[in-house]
Amino acid sequence: MIKQKILSIFFKKKSHPIFILGNQKSGTTIIVNLLSQATKKSLTCDFQRAISDYNLQLELKFKLLNFKKFIGQYKYEFSKEIIKEPFLSFHITELLNEFPEGKIVLIVRNPLQNIRSILNRLEIPGNLASINFDDYTEIKQRPVWKLALQSNMLGLKSSNYIESMANRWNYIIDSYFNNSDKIILVKYEDFLEDKAKFIKKLINNLNLDYVQDINNKTEIQYQKKGNSDVNLSKFFGENYKKIERICKTNMSKIGY
Repeated sequence: MIKQKILSIFFKKKSHPIFILGNQKSGTTIIVNLLSQATKKSLTCDFQRAISDYNLQLELKFKLLNFKKFIGQYKYEFSKEIIKEPFLSFHITELLNEFPEGKIVLIVRNPLQNIRSILNRLEIPGNLASINFDDYTEIKQRPVWKLALQSNMLGLKSSNYIESMANRWNYIIDSYFNNSDKIILVKYEDFLEDKAKFIKKLINNLNLDYVQDINNKTEIQYQKKGNSDVNLSKFFGENYKKIERICKTNMSKIGY
């Protein structure tokens, strides 16, 4: 991470990068890696320095750090042709302002499965009334995960961690509809149906060239797999209704 900080002194931001955005656990990692490999485009896959800085996202959201200055501090990460970082999904307007020649792909996933997947990753049950962050090893090891379970920083009040996660999903979708003419929206579920075909279609939509076959790489597991076959009603209990209530309208708009 020190290396990237030093390199940022010498690199320039890319004027027209492709941003791959989406909530955590929406399939962004595997999709962006396949896209990069198939097109042989340079890739930033997560801002590792930013992930380790718990305060950074708060500073950006509360305008304690100017977005242009943030880009200047991370010029190495912003110098790549394809850039993937989930927390940038909450800064779509700023990205469009700073990169008017860039392109944005937003990957969405059914919020019930999306939230379930995040909770599986953190080993947190979905049916609790509330949680204590200190009870979970992954959160203690990587405090930045606390932000994925809160929505106050977005100006959205939530009664518990499930409502917070539903509000965060909804916030991203609202951002899409506010800028739908400038964003390519794709569904993770469509990717699962035919991964290679999905990547080829995305490449075509981005006006890129398919230069390397990735058919033998589509089943690579980049992150720990959760249990997508679980009964969601039982997994969430009473919290199931909270997600439905908050996300229902946007779910319907994008076909869930």
